[in-house]
Amino acid sequence: MKILCTGAHGFIGSWLVPELYACGHEVISVDFKDGDLRESGVAMELVAKHEPDVVIHLAAQVGILFNEDDHGRAIESNVTMTLRVAQACGANGARLVHTSTSEVYGDHGEEVVDEDAPLQGRATGIYALTKRWSEDVCREYAPDGLVILRPSMPYGPGAPPGRGRRAMDNMIWQANYNRPIIVHRGSSRSWCWAGDLVRGIRMIVESGEIGAFNVGRDDNEISMLAVAEMACELTGADVSLIREVDPPQRKTMVKRLSTERLRALGWEPKVGLTEGMLQVRDWIVTFDAEGKRINVQDRFEDL
Repeated sequence: MKILCTGAHGFIGSWLVPELYACGHEVISVDFKDGDLRESGVAMELVAKHEPDVVIHLAAQVGILFNEDDHGRAIESNVTMTLRVAQACGANGARLVHTSTSEVYGDHGEEVVDEDAPLQGRATGIYALTKRWSEDVCREYAPDGLVILRPSMPYGPGAPPGRGRRAMDNMIWQANYNRPIIVHRGSSRSWCWAGDLVRGIRMIVESGEIGAFNVGRDDNEISMLAVAEMACELTGADVSLIREVDPPQRKTMVKRLSTERLRALGWEPKVGLTEGMLQVRDWIVTFDAEGKRINVQDRFEDL
């Protein structure tokens, strides 16, 4: 299969592209060096030039905090860019696999949410809203064979720590430098190893199934307090660094997502949290106290 992948150098893209190559697919990796997909004509030219069978659209402004920093950029990156890509797929007969987020569901409390849940729950901010709109854009302009991915809590080596970054990574980074570790009281998550997550994406693409898919785990929920304690254990830090605080408004405290559609394809997770966090620890300790990469040999350059 010939697959064009936008956002190929991002966190999920850096894991997905090798997964697709390893399974015999022809992959065209697209990122900022190939043009700004938010601009009119760029996506159309790329899709027309490469004539892919499938476009996996990963490029986006990811993360709740970064999107709240600049609402205009959030809309341009998550809605306008998706519009350009969807129009290009529709015009050139490419099947679109669009990466949304589990944040689109909003806050459903203790309820287990499947892909048919209405996207009308209490939104968690502009990130969730723009991703909801991006899904609508895809349905309008590239409906034929459309797949919508809703990843949840992927983790693994490959992303830096720092403001607005993944909580697990920051907890390990903070523990490594003996800094306070803030935990929102009552929060819990089911974390999914990035390699398992991209294997799920590949299986969805290869299956030919259409519609929305939750991509992640639903079988290993753990409190964020326990993750913080694991971060301390892995770095030799004292658990007294952990500070539990009340969560902010518009914060989803638990995510309980059904993955029956994904598991029906034969997908099962392979990497457990302890094994995965060890590898994240080995990655995070290569960053200094300011969040900059220390000049060491990159053991993850082939990811």
